[in-house]
Amino acid sequence: MKKNIIGAVLATLMFTGNHIKVAEASTLISPNVVYRVYINDEVIGLITDESDYEKLIEKRTEVLSKQYPNQEIKAPTNVRIEEEVTLLPIETIDSESVLKTIEQKANFEASTQQVTIGDKTFSVEDANVVSNTMLELMTYYTGEEDLKKIMNVETSIVPLMESGSQYVGAKIVEPVKVETTYVSPEQILTPEQTRRMMLYGQAEPKETVIFDEDSSLWYIANDHGLTEEELILLNPEVEGLKWADLLGMELDVTPLNPIVTVETEKETVNVSAIAYETEYIDDDTMLKGQTTIKQEGKDGEHLERTQVFYENGTKVSSELVEETTVSEPVNEIIIRGTKVVSGVGSGNWVWPTTTRNVTCGYLCYSGHYAIDISAYVGQPVYAADSGVIVSAGYSSGYGYNILINHKNGYYTRYAHLSSLNVSSGQTVEAGQTIGLAGNTGNSTGPHLHFEIRTNTGSQPSYAPNPLDFY
Repeated sequence: MKKNIIGAVLATLMFTGNHIKVAEASTLISPNVVYRVYINDEVIGLITDESDYEKLIEKRTEVLSKQYPNQEIKAPTNVRIEEEVTLLPIETIDSESVLKTIEQKANFEASTQQVTIGDKTFSVEDANVVSNTMLELMTYYTGEEDLKKIMNVETSIVPLMESGSQYVGAKIVEPVKVETTYVSPEQILTPEQTRRMMLYGQAEPKETVIFDEDSSLWYIANDHGLTEEELILLNPEVEGLKWADLLGMELDVTPLNPIVTVETEKETVNVSAIAYETEYIDDDTMLKGQTTIKQEGKDGEHLERTQVFYENGTKVSSELVEETTVSEPVNEIIIRGTKVVSGVGSGNWVWPTTTRNVTCGYLCYSGHYAIDISAYVGQPVYAADSGVIVSAGYSSGYGYNILINHKNGYYTRYAHLSSLNVSSGQTVEAGQTIGLAGNTGNSTGPHLHFEIRTNTGSQPSYAPNPLDFY
């Protein structure tokens, strides 16, 4: 330390010729050693005991060490003390006031990890919170399962081969720089403050709400423009809590606006069908109307793979990266008969009247294994397919009726006719007029009673619904 002498003159040099005499001066006050204090090169005042300063520094360092247990506390560098000798009365020096000023203005510093992301620089108590929060954000944007696959460096992600999507990449766009330095302890962010800084760029919430008896997480999120997932990200402590446990909690509802950009890459696959075609092969050894499936048809598959990029959940670009035929369609092959034999049905059914209004459907009442078609008396009735007339006459129930054998396993009956145009043994063609509609037999009004059967009887088990053939 530099030592200065201040106060009254201690001695006077007297010169006589070539000799120097020292004349003793009368001392008015005894000299005292004091310490002048400078902060940032500005004089603050005097203290009488240097150890008082040292005790202050020691005490303040101890307090800060307890407050910041993971940080190294560094003594202030902006305080300078110089020893002086003064003749001023010692009791006039206010050391206590100077020590209080030192405590307020001394630049104690604590070790910290300074984080720089883009244009933001801040000091944190624990840099692990920064990396953990970035991991939380990536999980939020990709989902836990997809992020596990992305981060597993030992196993490659299997490309999708069916319709669906999966995240295949995630990264932080901005470089993140962490370095050790010393700053004022008040500048160091706690883990909670660090997390908020990462999520929306400031250490304290902009807005909070209290969870009350009328609240739910969904309603609170919705009222503040958040999703429930965003609300839980901002307040991870609420996850899994019951409604009663949430009562009275203060929730952060500051809009999510991360200071980092999480870029995610998603693979989207769409597999569509390629319709098969039907081929026909004519066979003149088979009766016309008969068909056989030689080869079942099967649709092919066409795959489109798209690469989509997002930034903090917002789509920014997409590109079709693959378009391929996974499998070719297999055409259906049908062999169809072309042989025409007189009196043999083709299986191409003709509607038996010019009207199509069914007034009483299949089994519209018990035992009615037929359909009743609206018709007026004298309206033409047509053969539903080619065949041979088995019978054409009158019976009490059917009235005038005709039964045709189509010689392909099916019979048709036309009942309640007013007249007959054919007779037994006659060959008829599909669409040929065989009689006129009427109201004969057990009939409640003019109509055509029409049956398709697999034999000449009327057993219900052999009586299909005629509408199934059209």
